[in-house]
Amino acid sequence: MAFRLATLGRCNLEDESGNVISVPTQSLLLAAYLFDMGRPVQRRDVANFLWPGNAEVALTNLRSTLRRFQLATGQSPSPLMSIDATTVSLNREVVSCDLDVMALPTPAERLEAACSAVAMQFLPLSGAGKTPFDVWVRDVRSRLLGILRSLFMQGAGSQGSNADINPVLRRAAVLLLEADPNDHDIRRIVASGLTNAPATPLPAVPISHEEPEQTPFVAGKLTAHPRIALLPPLTSKEANKDGSIANALIEDLTIGLCSSRTVSVVAPYTSERIQASKDKAAVLEKHNVVYALDSRRTDTHLFLQLIFTPTEEIIWAERFELSPFSIAAHRVEIASAVQGAVMSQIGMHQNAFGDFSSRPEAYFLYLKGLQSLSSINLPSIRRARKYFKEALDHGNDFPEALAGMSRTLSMEWVLTARGDTELLTKAEGFASTAIKASEVSASGFKELGVSRMFMGRIDESLDALTQAEILSPQYADVLCSLSDSLIHGSDPANAMIKIKQAIALNPMAPDLYYWVAAGASYFLHEFELALEYLNRMAHKRPAARLAAACHGMLGDIDRARAFRAKVFEDNPSFDLERWLAVLPHKEPWQTELYRKGLERAGF
Repeated sequence: MAFRLATLGRCNLEDESGNVISVPTQSLLLAAYLFDMGRPVQRRDVANFLWPGNAEVALTNLRSTLRRFQLATGQSPSPLMSIDATTVSLNREVVSCDLDVMALPTPAERLEAACSAVAMQFLPLSGAGKTPFDVWVRDVRSRLLGILRSLFMQGAGSQGSNADINPVLRRAAVLLLEADPNDHDIRRIVASGLTNAPATPLPAVPISHEEPEQTPFVAGKLTAHPRIALLPPLTSKEANKDGSIANALIEDLTIGLCSSRTVSVVAPYTSERIQASKDKAAVLEKHNVVYALDSRRTDTHLFLQLIFTPTEEIIWAERFELSPFSIAAHRVEIASAVQGAVMSQIGMHQNAFGDFSSRPEAYFLYLKGLQSLSSINLPSIRRARKYFKEALDHGNDFPEALAGMSRTLSMEWVLTARGDTELLTKAEGFASTAIKASEVSASGFKELGVSRMFMGRIDESLDALTQAEILSPQYADVLCSLSDSLIHGSDPANAMIKIKQAIALNPMAPDLYYWVAAGASYFLHEFELALEYLNRMAHKRPAARLAAACHGMLGDIDRARAFRAKVFEDNPSFDLERWLAVLPHKEPWQTELYRKGLERAGF
């Protein structure tokens, strides 16, 4: 009877029929280590390796584990482990292992197996700590990566005589560049089209149990480039079954982006798992994915959306007709065009961040600030301000973090409703500094427009927000702020047009979008529509004043007073006249319409 030890993407022992044998987990880890060693190992050394600390306890644990393993595999005609008084080893005549990549007969099979080994990851639940065992796990992963690179270089060199290997080479290239975006040899081969590259095989990577100088990429580790994941419309198995043109287009695009020095591309195996995940946002965050190119297909079209994941903002979208003839004939050209559009949007988005590679810590602090701003309440806003301030500690010329500081101050002014002019003065100052740091900072102009709007300088606000729209016409947050300024500028009809554009660009819109849409509806006398927008907010409490006014205008006094009570729970010192005195409206009718609704609500 033959057994197979599976260590890639999982950890189990299977019989020759593929049934999983129930054995202690530690015995599986021991078996993987013994397979890698390929020789008998001292029992004391193995015990201390698996259970560091107390040597006697470790030996007791080893004896117990070996005994349970032997009982569980007693049906085998030969023992799976050879155990004597001093050593233990794995019986390779009975046990095979998926780690044995180089034992496969052909270069194509070895390359494909190495791709799977790196993509699925060796012992995925281990390797994060500092124990000798964790160091060994990371070392095995590093050696597998080295094997993949060596096989890739050999395969790329012989590409001209074996066209069938090309899809596997493409997959290998993505995996290698995910692990090391600065591998210039791989980039050169990718850029040359994976054909007729000189064969430069690497020397075999020796077995070592020292910490590698540079550990390959692991989830959660910061890289020197923002990461992008291209999420395919179908799994690779479905795509192969259907001959999916859409997936082929995504594959071409993935390879094209790999040659870019601006982004780090997530490997397709990981992207498939992200697409299939029930909590996609959490998995994207786990892998530090900053941009996601999401794809959806129908019978006739492929839809692509480039999403800035921290704010779930759609910064580019396009759709393509899936005509078999046109797509099949021109898919490389289409992929190149899409790559250009995607990189252009990322470039516009990223240029304002300064040199990302020199201070990734500041960038990720900025992203944490953005994530905190997704909730509209004082604790979240002040937490966001803390992150933006920490990002600026890495350099005060970071325009997006400066704009973020401005944003938190303007939002605090709205939520506290005290008319604190110092908050707006500081907000204007941070926005102006952001613009000085980068004259192409759409966020800087956006926040300058917001702060000046609340200062009552409506025309200056609209000028700044129009400039922000010119700089980034598909930046949904800019359109939302421009809509808000148009409302205060007594132009709710055009405000509604802008906010609808913003929601169309960002269908998973944050609460602020619906709040602004409700405000435009209120001043168009569409009070029921305003309440429909407010009901779409995940957290409605910040908009309780507007909800109370809407119910007041509809004559629903009980509901109006219920919202009034919430306002005073959150802000006991709220004063209607003081708030109306500082709330800017270009024309008096707006203030009076708002007053009328609030007074009917009992304010």
